[in-house]
Amino acid sequence: MLKDLFEYAAVNGKIHAMLGCRMSPQDFDQLTQAKDVAEAAQTLSAGRAWGPSLAGADLQQIGRVELERLLYAGLAREYDKLAAFASKGMRGLLRALASKVEAQQILRFLRLLSAGRPSDFALSLPQEAMRHSRVRFEALKARPDYTGLLEAAAGTIFEGPLAKAAPKESQEFDYLASETAVHAAYYRAVLESVAQGFQGEDRRRLEEYFLQQCDFANIVRIMRLKKHFQTPGEQLPRYLLPFGSRLKDKYLKELVQTPGWDEAMDLLRRGPYRKVFRQNQSGRIEDYAFGFGQPARAQLRRGRPSAFDGVAYLEIKENELKNIVNVIECIRYQMPPEQIPSYLTPIY
Repeated sequence: MLKDLFEYAAVNGKIHAMLGCRMSPQDFDQLTQAKDVAEAAQTLSAGRAWGPSLAGADLQQIGRVELERLLYAGLAREYDKLAAFASKGMRGLLRALASKVEAQQILRFLRLLSAGRPSDFALSLPQEAMRHSRVRFEALKARPDYTGLLEAAAGTIFEGPLAKAAPKESQEFDYLASETAVHAAYYRAVLESVAQGFQGEDRRRLEEYFLQQCDFANIVRIMRLKKHFQTPGEQLPRYLLPFGSRLKDKYLKELVQTPGWDEAMDLLRRGPYRKVFRQNQSGRIEDYAFGFGQPARAQLRRGRPSAFDGVAYLEIKENELKNIVNVIECIRYQMPPEQIPSYLTPIY
């Protein structure tokens, strides 16, 4: 136990140093004022948060694709920085978390397959971010269909779940079922790495953290399907993750069977996550993600050093990058600066 505490103290010290380099609200305000992608890149390069990721780049001529490639490569290096200080169990968890990029690219292919354009697929992340991937995405060029995806994913955590979701000969491709399979494979790998690499309070906190992520993912799925697809309640369960923390069977069944958005929101404000859903009256279910992450961010700053610190930090950094990418997209389409914040996810 004492050995773990010393290891976590080293990671915690590194994390707090890295937290000191994150973007501030003022930095984001300045970024939204950029007139084009090149000016946005120059703004980012002047800061401590993402400046190192852009070192050596031609910022006068840089485009959106190259800028995002460099930023995602920088995020991949954040994993390496933490791994250099981490215990064996933490390194295993970091490897499981890194499979998120594989999941993102598989989902991207599935969306194109659903749209009838699977041949358009190409990796949207730099090779540096994909260097640990075991999915053979290059094989999709030769066979851009579901069978080709199964071949590309052979031997990985995604093969079995994707095979179960594969359309039968007489069935149409069900994108939502395949999407659920990918997310379930990712969370199963993460939860297994926690069970194998940790014990005691560290294991309990990590499992609770990821299981609550699954709860929120299921809430988002239910609300999206109700609002945008009017999916019948009896069909919803097949699109939910098989993991969770506070959404017990009876409550989840009641949430699934509510007739519409307003009724479901009323139930959420009275349910196990009522503190989160009573905070505001947002029109987008995704906006409540900030409330789910608040306890983790608070613990990062005042709790004892633990394996949880690295996980919480990486989530903060990933959300920061997502907002940067959204700002860049808004700049590309000449969105008025004062409107850009409405497209960002709260991270402070």
